[in-house]
Amino acid sequence: MAAPMAVPRGSAAGSSYPTIELGSLLHQYTLGLVLIAGSDADTPSRPVQWVHSSELEDPTPFLPPRTVLLTTGARFSGIRDQQAADAYVQRLIDAGTTALGIAVGLHWDRVPATFVSACDRLGLPLFRVPYDTSFIAIVQGAARLLDAQLRERDIWALDSQRAVSNASMHRDGLGAAVREAASRLGRWVGITDRSGRIVEFAPQSARPRAHPEWIRRETRQLIERGLSSGRIGADHSGGHDGHGLQMQALGREGKVLGVLVVEDQGAPDHAERALLGLVAALATVQLEHRSGLDAAEATLRTAIAQLLLTGDAVLAEKLATGVLARVPRGPVVVIRFALPQRIDAAFLPDLESFDAGSPGLLRAELDGGPVVFAETRHLPGLRRLLLAHRVPAGISERGPIDDLTTLLGEAERALEHALASDADGPVDYLPALHDGVLHLLGTHPEARRRAEGLLAPIRHHDTRHGDHIEASLRTWLAHHGQTSPAAAELGVHRHTLRTRVQTAANLLQSDLDSPDTRAELWAALRLVDDAE
Repeated sequence: MAAPMAVPRGSAAGSSYPTIELGSLLHQYTLGLVLIAGSDADTPSRPVQWVHSSELEDPTPFLPPRTVLLTTGARFSGIRDQQAADAYVQRLIDAGTTALGIAVGLHWDRVPATFVSACDRLGLPLFRVPYDTSFIAIVQGAARLLDAQLRERDIWALDSQRAVSNASMHRDGLGAAVREAASRLGRWVGITDRSGRIVEFAPQSARPRAHPEWIRRETRQLIERGLSSGRIGADHSGGHDGHGLQMQALGREGKVLGVLVVEDQGAPDHAERALLGLVAALATVQLEHRSGLDAAEATLRTAIAQLLLTGDAVLAEKLATGVLARVPRGPVVVIRFALPQRIDAAFLPDLESFDAGSPGLLRAELDGGPVVFAETRHLPGLRRLLLAHRVPAGISERGPIDDLTTLLGEAERALEHALASDADGPVDYLPALHDGVLHLLGTHPEARRRAEGLLAPIRHHDTRHGDHIEASLRTWLAHHGQTSPAAAELGVHRHTLRTRVQTAANLLQSDLDSPDTRAELWAALRLVDDAE
């Protein structure tokens, strides 16, 4: 990859046209221009877009910004006092004029002192044009410099586009292209998804001044208004006292996939626009590829989710190559959600956009319903998305990837609660809320001790005689005391099961037809199972 080429200083902030520096024009020794007033440390770097001559008493209505004005002073005889000279110079400054050049030897032997004083005090660079230097020579000199600057920008654009294209060929194509573009432009560049979440950003050192919440808000407004691009000034009210934003929607009409966000340092020139256009095109292709979830890919995602649930992370990683940026690792969270009948049409595109290229996030279909396995760092963004679209969902506790099955169960119980309570957003799994009374009992040591004491006669009998009274009792209770289905599950004759249940009743000296006794026994069995 070619070494980065810095943006030429002649490309002035705020100008979309090629410019040169005032110092480069004044240093053309063949012109003999002499700076005599209004100079400061920034004078040599002042941008010049064009050179124009005028003898009007007020030429400012016809002067574009960043112009060097040349005059012979033919009308200066009407500007006799200092106040009038100050007003003339102030009008030039208000019009964005870069400098004033006054010719000597025609109407004035020397530059009038009132103009020297006005330019010095008001800060407008003033230079003397000698008699032998024609205005057309100055214009031609500026044109040659501007043409050279334009060629230099074209070379920069071609070199930068080639470097960004090569970077996009890497495995991390979009991220590499964004990093290369940021290096070439000398400003930060980011890609967001539809929700405004930053999915790619460079350089990382610029993140503190990027203000993610501001970017998220402006991205959503751009998409909701149906605009393709925009420039946003710095949000001083929110503490964003730096540069603004340049934004460009990515995707095609009717399907916005994300937004290209660039730090605004003035209107980009033709070279920068060409480079940003290439980055937008590459990002659109990458996001289209990432979000393209067809039937085959959906099947693969489901298979990957099932492998993770069975603990086969190695095979899941291999199967995920080319489908996911990376399977979830480390602390994870599981989200189960239901799609209401009147769901916001933008929810699924927003979810696909969030999912596209997000390392450590897997969206799949399990048992006929959508599920998301995600590393915990993705949870705030997913929660905002579900809340924004009022989608009922259940969110598990955080846990290791090895506990994925348990986390999935938690998410399903939380979703059941969300649906039962008509929640219009996500509900977090809380053991005390979703595991009920048995969970509360299980947290108390005395409850477990009493459960073990209650079941001790049965367990002692099974150990002594090699019998299966406890297992038979558990299955019988699970079938609400129905002998035939319980016997079928155990693979024994129903008379055998009746005998075992009667044995349990004798050992416990309890009436198993009593609902209180059955409830107490079931709770005891659950408590000792959890303890083991």
